[in-house]
Amino acid sequence: SSFRPNRPSPAHNPPLPAFDGRAKRGGMAAGGEVDLLAEAEALGIAPEDDDDEDLGGTTDQCDVAGSDDPGNATEGGGPPPPDEHTLVAPRYAVGQQVQVLRDSGSYASCEILAADRTEMGPMYAVRFADGFVQSLLREEELSL
Repeated sequence: SSFRPNRPSPAHNPPLPAFDGRAKRGGMAAGGEVDLLAEAEALGIAPEDDDDEDLGGTTDQCDVAGSDDPGNATEGGGPPPPDEHTLVAPRYAVGQQVQVLRDSGSYASCEILAADRTEMGPMYAVRFADGFVQSLLREEELSL
């Protein structure tokens, strides 16, 4: 006897129509590509007039020097970035020996390799006695 897989007959599974490369809605652009704008318009999601679309922002020029509104101080809105005078100066100097609080809760001796002012406060790079260099340490993690 011959083996017959348990499949439905072809009458139960009519063949799918062949895909002709065209979208059901919208149309074709030059070169045989689908016209996505026409398809979006057919779906009702395309803006009718791009000139009236509000993309945020403003059409007025910002008056940075004369404005008291910090939201108007930069092109993207929001307060201006801090200048060099508003950033906190590092407490520890390059070359200074300090202690770093380890994850284990103990302190390890190290030397400051770099001290930078950042918007998040002073950040340090240190070298431990074994030569390992650790970067982006906050000042709160260091002590004398």
